[in-house]
Amino acid sequence: MTSKLRTFIWFVIANSALAIIISLKFYEFFPAESFTALSFTYALTSTLGHMFFMAFVMGLPLIAASYIPNRVIRRTVFALVGSGGLIFLFIDTVVFAQYRFHINMAVLTLVFSDDIVSFPLVTWAIVIGSLAGAFAAEYALISYIENRQRTIRPKLGRKIALGFLVLLVCANLINIWGSANAMQSVTIIKKYLPLYHPAAAGGLMVKLGLVDPHELETQKKLNINDEGGDLNYPLKPIEGAAPEKPFDIVLITVDSWRYDTLSKEVTPNIWEMSKNGVVFNNHLSTGNSTRAGIFGLFYGLPGTYWHSFLANQRSAAIIDRMQQLDYQLGIFASAQLTRPEFNRTIFRNVMNLRMKSEGDSAAAKDRDITDDWKQWYVKTDRSKPSFTFLFYDAPHAYDFPVGYDAGYKPVIEGDLNYLSIDNDTDPTPIFNTYKTSVHYVDSLVKEVADTLKASGRLDRTVIIVTGDHGQEMNDNKLNFWGHNGNFTDAQIKVPFVIIAPDAAAGVNKKYTSAYTSHEDVVPTLMKNYLGVTNNTADYSTGFDLYGDFVQRDWVISSKYSGYAVVSKDTIEVMNSMGGYEVFDRSYRPKDQKLDTGRMKGVFESISRYMK
Repeated sequence: MTSKLRTFIWFVIANSALAIIISLKFYEFFPAESFTALSFTYALTSTLGHMFFMAFVMGLPLIAASYIPNRVIRRTVFALVGSGGLIFLFIDTVVFAQYRFHINMAVLTLVFSDDIVSFPLVTWAIVIGSLAGAFAAEYALISYIENRQRTIRPKLGRKIALGFLVLLVCANLINIWGSANAMQSVTIIKKYLPLYHPAAAGGLMVKLGLVDPHELETQKKLNINDEGGDLNYPLKPIEGAAPEKPFDIVLITVDSWRYDTLSKEVTPNIWEMSKNGVVFNNHLSTGNSTRAGIFGLFYGLPGTYWHSFLANQRSAAIIDRMQQLDYQLGIFASAQLTRPEFNRTIFRNVMNLRMKSEGDSAAAKDRDITDDWKQWYVKTDRSKPSFTFLFYDAPHAYDFPVGYDAGYKPVIEGDLNYLSIDNDTDPTPIFNTYKTSVHYVDSLVKEVADTLKASGRLDRTVIIVTGDHGQEMNDNKLNFWGHNGNFTDAQIKVPFVIIAPDAAAGVNKKYTSAYTSHEDVVPTLMKNYLGVTNNTADYSTGFDLYGDFVQRDWVISSKYSGYAVVSKDTIEVMNSMGGYEVFDRSYRPKDQKLDTGRMKGVFESISRYMK
C-alpha cells in the first residue's frame, strides 16, 4: 500500500471516530420503551458501520487530492472536506433534536426560504466560527497523519476499515430480519442516522419462510409514491347550478397558529367575531407543515397527494368551481407562493397571481397584505361574488412590529437562537413572544372584519378563520420546538371558526366537539355555498360540516416525507419507505401493531384519486 493511500485510510478512520462521537447526539431522545438488547446491538453496529461508510464515500475525492504536490494546498483540501462534513453532521444533530428529521435538499430549500425556521445572525456566526475551528483541527489532523503514518504498524488501517465494513454488513442483516418482522425496536433505529437506507430483502425472507407475508404486504401498502403519478381527480366532473345569491368567501389562515391561543386574551378580535359563528373545538390540520396544511384546506384531501398534484400541476377543484362561477379572486399571502409551489398547484389557473409581499420582516409583510387586500376589496365589482385568501405569517417567525406590546412578559430579547434551545429551555419567553405575534395578527384581522362590515356585504359573506398547522413549545418535554416534528396536538391541532349568517343554524352541532379536519373545508363550501351537487367523495375525503354527522375515529395528517393516522389514543406514523411506528398522544412509543381494520380506510383515502 502506498503512503498516499495509507494517509487517506487513516484520515477516514479518524474522521469516522469523530463522526461516531457526534452521531451519539442523535440517540439523545431515543425512547426507553424501545430499548432492547437487539436494538442496542443494531444501533451500535449501524452507527459504527454507517459513519465509516459515509466518511469513506465523502472522502473518495481526497485520493486524487493526495497527489497535489503543494503540501499546504493538499492539506487545505483535506481539512475543508473533513471539517465541512463534520460541521454538517453536527448541524444535522441540532435539526434532528428539534424536528426529528434530517437535513436534505428539500429541507435546505425550506430553511433558506424561512418555511421551517429562520436562523438569526448569531446562529450563522456560531456556525462560521465552528467551521473555522473544525478546519484548524482537521488541518492539524492531516498534518499529523502525513508525518506519522509511516511509523504505524503495516496493515492496521486496513484491518480497522475491514472491521467497520463487517459491522455495516451485520447491521443490514439485523435490519432485514427486524423490518420483515415489523420489530419496531429495530426499525426505529434507521430514522436516527442521516442518509441511512439499510437493506430490507423482505421477499427473500418470505421465500425462506422466516416472516409473515401478511405483515410484509401491509408495510408495502404504507409506502408513499413521491414521484407523482396519474391522477383521477375529481372522479366525476363537478356539477351544479350557480347559486341565485352567491356568498362572498373569506378564508383567513394564520401560519403556525396553536389551538390554545384562540382566546379572549390572545386573540380578542377573532374571539369576538366567533360569537357570530361556530367554533370547532377538536380540529386537526392535514399536516404539521405549511405545504400539507394549505394543501388540505384547498383540496379537501390528505397531504400524501401533494407530489402527484405538483407533478401533474393540477389546480384545486374549488378554485376551478369559483372561476366557473365568475368569482373575483384575491390571493394575499405574506410568504411567497413559490415555496411550497402553490402557484403551480392550487392557484395554477389564477391569472395575475400576487406572488410576494413587500417588507423586511414577516410582520411588515402581514401589514402589506392587509393594506393591499383592503384596497382590492373596496374596488371589487359588487355584482359579482369574491373569494379572499389572506395568509398571515408573523407567528411562524415570532415577529411583531417594534414597540408593539400585548402585555406578555418576558419576551425574547433579540433574535431567537435555535442552536441554544434544548429540552431544559424555559419556554415562557418564547411562548410570550409567540403570543404577542398572534395578538398582532389578530389586530390586522380586526381591520379585515371592519372593512367587511363597512361594505354592507356581511349578510352574504362566509368567513373561515384557521391555521395551517400548530407550533410546539416543547409541550411534551421531548425537545420538539416549532412544527414538522411530530403529530401531537401542539403541532397539528388548530383553531377553526366558521362565521356566516346561516352558520349557527346550518352547522351540525355534533361536529363542534368531534374530530374535524382541513379536509372538511372544501366539501362544506362546495355543497353549501358553491351549488355543487356531486357526492363529496367525487372530489374530497372530507365531510360536509352542515350535513349529516359522520363519526370520524381517525384523521390523516402529513409531513414532508410521510404521514400519520391520529386517533383518540394513538398516533400511527408511516414513513415514505413503508415502515411505521406507533405512539401514544404524547408521542411516547407504544408496543403495538397497526390497527389493520382502520388502515383499510386509510389506504382507500390516500389512493382514491390515483389511476
